Amino acid sequence: MIGEPGPDANMLMANVDRERVVARLHAAVTEGRLTLDEFEERMSAVLAARTFGEVAPLTQDLPPLPVVQPQGPLVVRGATLRRSGRWSVPRLLQIEAQGSGVRLDFTEAMITWPTVELELHLRGSGTRITLPPGSTIDMSGVSLTGSSVRQRGIGYEPLPGVTHFVVRGAAIGSSVKAAYPRPPRRWWWWPWGRQRLTDGAVRR
Repeated sequence: MIGEPGPDANMLMANVDRERVVARLHAAVTEGRLTLDEFEERMSAVLAARTFGEVAPLTQDLPPLPVVQPQGPLVVRGATLRRSGRWSVPRLLQIEAQGSGVRLDFTEAMITWPTVELELHLRGSGTRITLPPGSTIDMSGVSLTGSSVRQRGIGYEPLPGVTHFVVRGAAIGSSVKAAYPRPPRRWWWWPWGRQRLTDGAVRR
C-alpha cells in the first residue's frame, strides 16, 4: 500500500490479501469515512484486482487497521461468559463451554472485519448471540448432537456494508440462538389505570 511497507506493487494478490483490503474498507464505512456506494465501488475493484499496485489507490486515503493480537480460546466451566458494550472483536473468537451460559452482545462492539468467525465447542451450554441490526449470520457449520440452533428473521448470506458472522464448531446437549436487539418495551397500562381511577372517582 502507498505510504506503508508492503509487497511489491507488481506482486500478485492471494484471496487472503483481498480479504484484508476488504476488511479495511469495511472498517471505513462503519466509521463513516466511506459511503455505502463508495464501499461497494471500491470492494468490486478489490475483488477484480490482480496485483497490490491495483488496490493501493483504493486505500491510500484511509488509516491502517489496528493490529489485533491473536488470542487463544475462552474457556468457561459451570459459569457465565459475557461480552457486551464497547469491546474489541477479533476476527476469530474461539469459545469452549461446559455447563455454562455464553452471552455475546455485538450491538455496540468495535468490529473492523467484514466477517467475524465464531468457533464454538459447547457441552450442556446455551449461547445467545445478539447481532447489530441488519447484520447476517451463517450457523450451518455447527455440528449438532441433541442440540439446536435458531436465527429467526436473520439472513444467512453476507451483504455489503454490514458484518457477516460465521459460526462453526460442535454443540452437544446445547443451544445456540442468534437475534437482533429487543425493541424497548412500551407500557400501555398507565392510561388504562388512570381511566379506572377516574371511573372509580365518578362512581363514588
